[in-house]
Amino acid sequence: MSSMFGRKEVVFGLLLVMFVVGLGAGYMVGVASVPTTEGEAGLSGQVKVVFLAPLTGVLSTYGENSKYAALLAAQEVNQWLEARGESWTFNLTVDDTATDPTTALSKMQSWHGAGVQFFVGPMSSGEVSELKSYADSNHLLVISPSSTSPALSIPDDYIFRYCPDDFIQGPAIARLMWEAGVRHVVATWRGDTWGDGLKNATATAFEDLGGTVHDAVRYDPNLTDFPTQASALADAVQDLVDDGIPKSKIGVLAISFEEIVPYMEDASAYPILSEVNWFGSDGTCLLSSLLENSVARSFAATVNFTNTIFAPGVSPKFEHVRDYINETLGRTPDSYAYNTYDIVWTLALALEAVDEYNATAVKEVLPSIVSNYFGASGWFELNENGDRAFADYNLWTVKVVDDNYQWVFVGVWRGATDVIEWKANI
Repeated sequence: MSSMFGRKEVVFGLLLVMFVVGLGAGYMVGVASVPTTEGEAGLSGQVKVVFLAPLTGVLSTYGENSKYAALLAAQEVNQWLEARGESWTFNLTVDDTATDPTTALSKMQSWHGAGVQFFVGPMSSGEVSELKSYADSNHLLVISPSSTSPALSIPDDYIFRYCPDDFIQGPAIARLMWEAGVRHVVATWRGDTWGDGLKNATATAFEDLGGTVHDAVRYDPNLTDFPTQASALADAVQDLVDDGIPKSKIGVLAISFEEIVPYMEDASAYPILSEVNWFGSDGTCLLSSLLENSVARSFAATVNFTNTIFAPGVSPKFEHVRDYINETLGRTPDSYAYNTYDIVWTLALALEAVDEYNATAVKEVLPSIVSNYFGASGWFELNENGDRAFADYNLWTVKVVDDNYQWVFVGVWRGATDVIEWKANI
């Protein structure tokens, strides 16, 4: 039959491949539906893929988690390719973007000059937004594990995102705040593509529930200290209290990355900010840096700082990645590490399917590869914008457990029903 890849005859005999990774580890990994190819020789040698990862900057915790997930997946991909007798290997390089959009674009341009067409990451929406035009113009495939800005939900571009956009997360945060008894939200957020998008999505959903959102402090993402912002936030909360609104009905929504740590340090100077509940998002959920700062962690526990992050499906593959990162880094990984693992695997499967180093060809088959793949993040599909089509959200809060500050799982928001299932022992 004629080729959907444009350069070779393809037999879509969907094949369920099961293989052993780790040589003796006894761990079985299932990979679904790899199209087989016939015809001329294709890929050979080292096939270059670059992970533009935030190893430093305000997403460095997430970047480090995803780095090790990606390296684990690449190792297993190469074991699989060797077992199949393939003539190519998956050559993954991890390059630091410092969570900086300009740096991310510069790194992409440099690697493109060296012939690279495939990029895992970047992780922040600001970075993805910065390099999108260059990637589209030059037909470079970008697959982000964690960019969620609705402004980047665009069909038929060269950007894929293995997480849902914030039109889904916004309602999850809104429901969380509503069930906590909050009716007035004072918002503070990063002034960038991601922060604006998530704040707006959350505000719309919360207002639909009957609540009121007070836009208090939009801040420069490059800030490292927040005395002025904390003061303005305290004034906004105090104004509501002075208007007769009970503190139990007031909440602070903080849409941040790792700068939440110095922000909370400065917020702790204002008693009124410790007397209302705080809510965060996937940008701050499970941050180890928050637990490492004595002032910020105490403040976070006092204000019941509860965060949302998309919920990967729990399975042996999920546990495999979780346990590996726990052993390597000594912490529970964020949800996006599982996405990163799945990006490496599905990209390898798509390259194997098209059997050529061609980003456009891989772009065409990637959605069908994903829909037949069961990964560390579970089953999922990509929507018309190339984003994860649906999701639930886990809820995590900072608590003191046995005299130690920890992130504690407290429930899950179900996207299909807009219902929170709380853990019985919270």
